[in-house]
Amino acid sequence: MVAELYIYGSAFGLPSIDPQCLALISYLSIVSHQEYTIVECNDVGISPTGELPMFHDGRNWIAGANRIIAYLSRTGYNANEDLSAEELAKSVAYSSLVDESLTDAILFSWFADADNFLGATRKAYSNLFSIPSKYILPIQMRKAAVQRVQKYGGTVESGALTHADNTKIYDLARDCYRVLDRKLGENEFFFGVKPTSLDAKVFGYLALQLYPEIPNPRFQIILTTQFPRLVAYCDRCREEFFANLPDSTLPSEPSPFFTNPISAPKEWFRNMFLTPAATPSTSQHSTTEGDGKPKKTKEERDFDLKRIYAVTFGVVAMIAYVIVNGLVVVGNEDDEGEEGYYVTGQTGLEDDIHMPADDFDN
Repeated sequence: MVAELYIYGSAFGLPSIDPQCLALISYLSIVSHQEYTIVECNDVGISPTGELPMFHDGRNWIAGANRIIAYLSRTGYNANEDLSAEELAKSVAYSSLVDESLTDAILFSWFADADNFLGATRKAYSNLFSIPSKYILPIQMRKAAVQRVQKYGGTVESGALTHADNTKIYDLARDCYRVLDRKLGENEFFFGVKPTSLDAKVFGYLALQLYPEIPNPRFQIILTTQFPRLVAYCDRCREEFFANLPDSTLPSEPSPFFTNPISAPKEWFRNMFLTPAATPSTSQHSTTEGDGKPKKTKEERDFDLKRIYAVTFGVVAMIAYVIVNGLVVVGNEDDEGEEGYYVTGQTGLEDDIHMPADDFDN
């Protein structure tokens, strides 16, 4: 079976709107993994951990960029095989810096900046989702992003941060760029002439700050005016990593995990009600209950719970669809979000961010 990489779909001229998905596409190019196809699913519900990217090689389902890279490294696709122990440690440190600093930069630029959200981000995400998710999820994503990045200063007005006092986020990104620029130096890639997993990760984030055309491209301006080596580096990576992308396709088999009833109703109905409970594990029942029936494994119990969640989500999604499309009016005019979008709740990302040291070479 040809392996499948499940990702968020393309946007802004890039094969994915998500930095981790871009990183995985880049990594697979680096290790010359030719036997895989891209599945643009835009649905974290099919993933065992509720995240994308997800990789399926016919035997295993692995979700999350770092887990997939670790799995590929163990199965013969190791982009870091030539690195020393010290270089591997530095790679992990730089990768953590990028995850923590540039994630917030993207969230601020795309969601907290009202002009960027209304002028570019909302449309980009709406094009990826089906009804009614396209009207609901971008608004929820924006609320979560604003809640996370308001710690960098400014005040919230009409759901977005003002530009009065938000220089902290730009300083944070600039410091990260400076560390990466110093590490890159005059090299072609971060550890010499051969790209590694760090190059895949860094490019995944920088590409989404450098290439999208948005009303307020502040991070793009910082990169192009102050860090031209990183710009040249991104152009080089883009040309090399995306030169021969595989075609997009439909999944060869249903995910054994929750399927979105809105984006794939037939598949969801078949998985939930018509097929035996497939589990992510191929292990057999090893014990029995007191009545002689086989005792379910933890994986099977988890899957049964996912079925319950699926049914519940399907009902909630149907109710949301009815409300969003005005078939039933709930509440008053104040319940409506801006420009006709209903604000259905707030999902906060409240994890604390810990910044590594600026210079890992010391």
